[in-house]
Amino acid sequence: MTIRMRTESTRRGAAVAASTGLGAAAALHVAWALGSPWPAADRDELADLVVGRRPFPSATLTWGVVGLLTTATGITAAAATTASPRPWVRVGARGVGSVLLARGVGGLLVSSTQGRDATAAFRHHDLRIYSPLCLALGTAAMRAAGRRRA
Repeated sequence: MTIRMRTESTRRGAAVAASTGLGAAAALHVAWALGSPWPAADRDELADLVVGRRPFPSATLTWGVVGLLTTATGITAAAATTASPRPWVRVGARGVGSVLLARGVGGLLVSSTQGRDATAAFRHHDLRIYSPLCLALGTAAMRAAGRRRA
């Protein structure tokens, strides 16, 4: 296996990982938009857990997040389909990665300093799950974008 083949294999694996994680997040948001409080007992507890304050966002806003996550899923999945993704796919995957990395770093900074008026449950999960997951998915999306060809 050549270095180029390993690089392409790694890039495709990153694209699959990013699109799978983003797709799972989209599916979870669909459940929330339809009214499910999972993994909480009710919508107020869900708001405390995943938003950091009450009330839980409206179904319309949650569907908007579903749309954004689905678009990000499609862009990162497209990066896995060819040996050399089209320029718009590279730009899109870098955009997805940048947003996720910014969310991850911002979440770690804000939640660790308690700089945001959020519930303790949200800050706890933001530091241990949400922000690290954003960092991992953002890194995978950036890797999926690959390098620019000279």
